[in-house]
Amino acid sequence: MKSSMYIIIALGMLFSSFLQGSRPWDNKREFFAPLIVSLRAEGVDSSFIEKLIMDKSVAFNEKYVKINVTGYHKKADYSSHTNPRSVNKSKAFYSKYEKLLSAAEEKYGVPKEVITSILWVETRHGSYLGNHHLPSVFLSTAMASQKEFIEVNSEVLRGTFSESSDSLKKYLNKLSARSQKKSKWAIGEIKALWELDKKGIDIFSLEGSWAGAFGMSQFLPSSFVRWAVDGNGDGEINLFEIEDAVHSVANYLKTNGWGESNKMQRKAVYHYNHSNAYVDAVLELAKLIKV
Repeated sequence: MKSSMYIIIALGMLFSSFLQGSRPWDNKREFFAPLIVSLRAEGVDSSFIEKLIMDKSVAFNEKYVKINVTGYHKKADYSSHTNPRSVNKSKAFYSKYEKLLSAAEEKYGVPKEVITSILWVETRHGSYLGNHHLPSVFLSTAMASQKEFIEVNSEVLRGTFSESSDSLKKYLNKLSARSQKKSKWAIGEIKALWELDKKGIDIFSLEGSWAGAFGMSQFLPSSFVRWAVDGNGDGEINLFEIEDAVHSVANYLKTNGWGESNKMQRKAVYHYNHSNAYVDAVLELAKLIKV
């Protein structure tokens, strides 16, 4: 146990020095060396990797390694999204943007109440967008598979459960596989950031959730590449603009199976967020908006 504590203290000092900028920037190449190798193996352009890692806005942050790997065992609570305040706010949004929502419904076949509901649950219709720097989120999470960070996350879990807890043993056994999975996921999102960069989008200005989603619709970069659309016809896609966000949500749900049956609808919304509680909240709020 003492050796584990020494590792955590040492890593904490290392992370702090990065965040404070007290180490030479060239050391970022050394620190992110395993990630650089993985990105090159995935075919990501070396010049983009260099630009991404060496940008002054990019920093490693331990909290993203922790929450993106260990946070999954805490169930999200969506119950507040169907309370009277949520319903009233959503009805007001629905009324204000009915013309836009109707146009998206006609084009994609997704009810305007559902589009309204998704945007409320995700960002309160754009009032809560998140302030986490996305390149830093993904670069940090991509390091989760490194041995020292698996040890750090093991200590996080031990602090969450009692030592005799069966749940603790279950999550510790899954930790290594989870770390590898999230690291691979983050590398995939960095590849998507590369695609956004090639489209001329300033990826270094992107902020969103700790899980890496951004805009009113809270798309991951990979979701942006696949399903984001230009809703206002200005030749650009900007998910911080309501027209693009509305049409992108509708396109996402249609492309991922939205249909007439409840089963098809639940499947499409589940694809948006892999949580049955999320699906229940979105569809229930949509019903309450329509009433």
